[in-house]
Amino acid sequence: MKQTTILFLVLFIILISNAQSRDKIVTSKQHVKKRSLLVSGNITQAQMTISSFEKGGDSGRPSDCDGKYHSNSELIVALSSRWYNKGEGCFFVIKIYYHDKSVKAKVIDECRSKNCPDNIVVASTAVWEALQVPQSEWGEAVVTFSVPFEDFRSGSSSRQSISSPISSYLEVPLL
Repeated sequence: MKQTTILFLVLFIILISNAQSRDKIVTSKQHVKKRSLLVSGNITQAQMTISSFEKGGDSGRPSDCDGKYHSNSELIVALSSRWYNKGEGCFFVIKIYYHDKSVKAKVIDECRSKNCPDNIVVASTAVWEALQVPQSEWGEAVVTFSVPFEDFRSGSSSRQSISSPISSYLEVPLL
């Protein structure tokens, strides 16, 4: 009988310790999710502005992610400091939504001027054109954006290259 009681106590202790470990793992995952500002599936509202990323453009400097100037015909953006997160946002592909249109754009820079609020997405003219924003409204627009699930992987593998023409990244209008 003593062996049965001891066996029962050992199994009970193992069961309790496994349950506690599972709780710690969930807590750990939740903590990692809270730390990551660019998480797959999150839809975030932002103020989109327009900028030139070319040499002699609005920022007057090369992009922070690769130290290069970029053509305004590229689907590229700069994010506010909190989303850029000290370079962790570099080369992420985000999906930007404006009314019934959406487009994917690559993060290549941080908006770090004094005029950059915490909710800013600074986009190239190619992004504005792809979203079909009327030129009379160019300058500031309220948009939402996300890191699409199919483009999100853990760590640096979630970063992608966009080198195809604009038309290949136009999305079907949202219904």
